[in-house]
Amino acid sequence: MKAENIMEEKLNLADTNRSSKLMLPGEIPGATVYHYVMLSGDTVQFMADPQFIRILFLCQGEVTFALGEQSWHYSQKAVFVPLPEQTVEVRVAQTAHLLEIRWELIDADRAELAEKKEQFPVTQMYMAAMQYRDPFKSEKTISRAILPHRTLPRFAMGSVETYADDLIGQHEHPLLDQFFFSFPENDMTLLIDDLQYPMGANTLLHVPLGSNHGVSVTRKQVAHYIWIDFIPDPEKGNAYLDDVHKPTGTTRTF
Repeated sequence: MKAENIMEEKLNLADTNRSSKLMLPGEIPGATVYHYVMLSGDTVQFMADPQFIRILFLCQGEVTFALGEQSWHYSQKAVFVPLPEQTVEVRVAQTAHLLEIRWELIDADRAELAEKKEQFPVTQMYMAAMQYRDPFKSEKTISRAILPHRTLPRFAMGSVETYADDLIGQHEHPLLDQFFFSFPENDMTLLIDDLQYPMGANTLLHVPLGSNHGVSVTRKQVAHYIWIDFIPDPEKGNAYLDDVHKPTGTTRTF
């Protein structure tokens, strides 16, 4: 693996100009990511579309997600997922940075969603996400399942948080295509095959399918990032995640 083969884009979370930006187009088949900057007083509608399911992640700011007469207010990191046929209104109380992930649906996905309608919208604060352990990480590392596998069709999303010195052992994901998205405090070394690649703050990066990857933090480094999994083969991919993601039943913070 060569550094020039690693595709990444950085977000400017200090930006206070209203904007919409497509991130890493075409990197993962069927997946599209946008970064939005929304200003205080804005009301933005995300229109219903049967072609994809939409995952909205509030990176920073203060917003209310509204579906008809129902609303959910967040002033910290949070996720919100409506059904494809639902139009969501985002009302901005304080300048907000929002990621939108669109994941194209296949017929099997639509059948799965039809059985889960009563569970939507799926929404929660990031810090309240279920914590889990896996065999690649140390006891110190905090892992969160923001959107556990089997919640949405062929998709999962979680996070990793740790500080130096620590190592997330290299491992392969032949069944998962993956983005990493790093938080402002993130400063780590991404290990991909035989490459040591520095990954800083506010970065969306594609971890190539099947690559042997891990993370190292030394000295004063901190790792804090989201992993975003797209699962081409849900039967095998979900079985793999069943095996490696074990809920801790605890809630820890640093």
